[in-house]
Amino acid sequence: MGSYNYLGFSENQGLCHETSKKSIQKYGVGMTSFRRELGDTLQLLELEDLVAEYIGTEAAMTFGMGFATNSLNIPGLLKKGDLVISDQCNHASLVLGMRLSACAVNIFKHNDMKDLEKVLRNAIVFGDPRTRRPWKRIIIVVEGIYSMEGSIVKLPEIMRLKKKYKAYLYVDEAHSIGAIGPSGKGVVDYFGLDVRDVDIMMGTFTKSFGAAGGYIAGSKALIDHLKTV
Repeated sequence: MGSYNYLGFSENQGLCHETSKKSIQKYGVGMTSFRRELGDTLQLLELEDLVAEYIGTEAAMTFGMGFATNSLNIPGLLKKGDLVISDQCNHASLVLGMRLSACAVNIFKHNDMKDLEKVLRNAIVFGDPRTRRPWKRIIIVVEGIYSMEGSIVKLPEIMRLKKKYKAYLYVDEAHSIGAIGPSGKGVVDYFGLDVRDVDIMMGTFTKSFGAAGGYIAGSKALIDHLKTV
């Protein structure tokens, strides 16, 4: 029997249940509007500080829906002249975000590092085929654990290629955060790598944590930018 409730937090009794019930009774279930209209709450800021501390990044921003964390933020992060190099098995939310953005997209075979390097090399050698100019930015987009295949991203090899070709890296940890790694902090923790080498860390609260919503974590500059788009 499958479940998104990886750690058993989403139960109808116990500590998580009682704490959630008290929180709803005290604060309600939501702000009824978006942050730009009603502003922040202390609880929201506390959650974002907690996420950043847990992930190990400078800052984080949370959102009300995991799918929308990808699909509605990627268009604000990627611009015309950018190239995304995307794993062919990436989730639909990532694919939708790329389609809604103005960036170009190339696909590499699932978890195939030789093919990824080939696509990276060609992108640098040939540049944008429309203008023959170099791409402004090249962003590798992968998942920590691929939801349909169950495979774990080959993150050490991707880190090596990212640094070799001076690309950026976006990792979707929806299915890996809280589920793998000595401290449960996802694929970076699992492989013993430095979270600062991942430019954009995305994850959700809907699998391991038995809640709703998602987050993006990274540098303070990244989060400050997201707050303006």
